[in-house]
Amino acid sequence: MTGWTEGYVADIPYALGFYRETVPAHLAFTVTCVDRHPGLSLGPQHILELGFGMGLGFVINAAANPATQFEGVDFNPLHVAHAQGLIDAAELTNVSVREASFQDVAREAKEGQHDVDLIVLHGILTWVSAEAHEAIVEIARKRLKPGGLLYVSYNCMPGWAPMLPLQRLMRENAKRVGGRSDQQTGSGLNLVKSLIEEGAGYFRVNSTLEQRFEKLSAFDKNYLAHEYLNANWFIFHFADVAAMFDAAKLGFVGSATFIENIDNLSVPERTRARISAETDPIFKETLRDIVSNKQFRRDIFVRGAASTTPTEKIEILKSMRFALAVPRAQVTFKISSPIGDLDGNPEIYGAVADLLAQGSASFAEISALSVFHQGGTSAALQAVGLLVHSGQVLPAPYGSAPDPRPAQRLNRVLAEKMLHGRAYNFLAAPVVGSGVPATNTDLLIFSVMLSGTDQSAETIISHVLQTMQRLGFNSVKEGRTVTDPAERQAIVSAEVGKFLAEKLSVWRQLGVAEMR
Repeated sequence: MTGWTEGYVADIPYALGFYRETVPAHLAFTVTCVDRHPGLSLGPQHILELGFGMGLGFVINAAANPATQFEGVDFNPLHVAHAQGLIDAAELTNVSVREASFQDVAREAKEGQHDVDLIVLHGILTWVSAEAHEAIVEIARKRLKPGGLLYVSYNCMPGWAPMLPLQRLMRENAKRVGGRSDQQTGSGLNLVKSLIEEGAGYFRVNSTLEQRFEKLSAFDKNYLAHEYLNANWFIFHFADVAAMFDAAKLGFVGSATFIENIDNLSVPERTRARISAETDPIFKETLRDIVSNKQFRRDIFVRGAASTTPTEKIEILKSMRFALAVPRAQVTFKISSPIGDLDGNPEIYGAVADLLAQGSASFAEISALSVFHQGGTSAALQAVGLLVHSGQVLPAPYGSAPDPRPAQRLNRVLAEKMLHGRAYNFLAAPVVGSGVPATNTDLLIFSVMLSGTDQSAETIISHVLQTMQRLGFNSVKEGRTVTDPAERQAIVSAEVGKFLAEKLSVWRQLGVAEMR
């Protein structure tokens, strides 16, 4: 794998996915919560994503934020062609993609160009060359506006340290195995499994690796090939990434994962005093990574980030709106954190969920709930923040609601592709400028509803079962593939009933589906 690929896996496509940390409204909310002004992320006019993969998340973001211009760059022609196909089919007019290297984009950028409000780099930094790293910095230096944000996620130390020899083993094995990258990955997994069974000392000494390997084995081989077989594989220390972007005048603001900015909820109790006493923000993050054995970072950098006063912070928050992303009946107050599950007060969290079940609401409306009369806005912010962290609540774009039609056109395209066996498993939600997950069954149900045919539960169940049979899809129950027709019909009937009773109303509130 040489030449234009620069050692990057390019013979198979990257996995399809959507990542809410790339959403402008999510970034604006998170930055505000760490006492910084969200700057241009509040109402971005131009977003640049470097390395968008297959482009599903990129295109969903564009469709859900039609007032913003999206520019995407990826060096793989397969990725670009796929993204362009979705763009054309959904007739999106606010998005452009191009096939180019980061070095190409850096060379073309002009000094002081400053035409971009937000730069997105999801999972790219780890797998590209040192020359590409330099180009990324140049692009940010030349094109990101003052007040603009850069989001970057990457594998990091110390959590990945035990995996370094395993990655090298997988890559060296791949050099000696024919076939596509996913086939080479399968060979590497078989080799690792055999070495574990044979009692190889590396796995005996690193006792956690066997458990991590078992989880890896369940992942899609295309994803694993991109994760483990690239020639360039940099596992960064945070301080090195901070220094890298400092060269583009970007300062670290915080994690795009809300809870990681609150030590009381994310690091072991006995380490908190030490971390709190540290005044150097870079070393503070290094300590946090060590005490939590961090494996993956989602960092936000800003070009000229201004701090906010408490009054300014509350004024910004009060204008932000939030929406429920799951049916009210499915809302849970047990929220995962790096230090274990957190149990939210049902009275407080239930009141927020009840309000949002009626439709989107501003933070001012949420904080005015009677359950916050004693705790005030700080209690309201923690409740909303943890519900956002759990993915059950999503921040909405600042200002007026966007036009839902581009997102709904894209959703129709994605649902129709499900009828041909292509599962995308995410849909655009324009009310929150984001995406929501959708199971294969959800997409099949949705495709029936979009067809304009009889929408009774019986008709939908019949169509879904027929399509599943035609495509060779089976239901899965408790990890078991269901092939018995009667059991499959019972499962599909239950899923359709639950979709119509709960999920459909949420999708309508989020603008995923047209209101009827």
